[in-house]
Amino acid sequence: MSRPLFLILAAIAIFTVVIALDYFDLEVLSSTLELSVVPLTSLVYLFFNKNKDKFLTAFFVIYTIGDIANILDFREESNWSYYVCNVAYILAYLFLILYITKSFSFRLVLKKYLLEFFVLLTLDLYMVYVLINIINPINFESNFIELVQAVEFFYSLMVIIVLSFSFLNYIQNANKKYLLLFISCVMIAFSELILIGYYYIVDDISISYTSSVLFICGIIMLFFHSFVDVKRGYLA
Repeated sequence: MSRPLFLILAAIAIFTVVIALDYFDLEVLSSTLELSVVPLTSLVYLFFNKNKDKFLTAFFVIYTIGDIANILDFREESNWSYYVCNVAYILAYLFLILYITKSFSFRLVLKKYLLEFFVLLTLDLYMVYVLINIINPINFESNFIELVQAVEFFYSLMVIIVLSFSFLNYIQNANKKYLLLFISCVMIAFSELILIGYYYIVDDISISYTSSVLFICGIIMLFFHSFVDVKRGYLA
């Protein structure tokens, strides 16, 4: 079995088990399995990838810390876990941004793709405006509402930047490796943005499932991307 097919089947298997556990009201097991995807992927990446990148390694490790904190405090939902998890996720996405931007030049983007850049910037500003209008009216159960709103905003902003920079990276480096990176970032970003809709707009479990499958596929695609040789275009 080829590695891409194996990764696709693994994503389907994980998501199927998550849905099955939810169906039988085993919410803790379901959430633990879903939150274990990044830690398990991180372990495989650290042990089997001979050409590890420091920024991508930092992304996997820091995101894993956030997920482990989330697992340990799943039922309590205490203040410490909220801040630890979200700060970890924000830092993880920051390192993912650093990983993406190391392979393209802003000067070249502005020179060759100026129109695309301004269109993308306009879309980003609109998305930020929408996020502000979603987050600001929400009455969080916290004594530090402004701080929570700031955390939620910066978290979403990081996701938007990841999506935008991955697109700019792909149009400048149009090859298989960076196409996979762009697809993975699209899946991860959309999973996060869809989750905002689930938490703050429409309480529909199907939205949560959609977010989960996109995120799982995005992480596995990111892992797969890390093994592709940029020059040869296939697994290193």
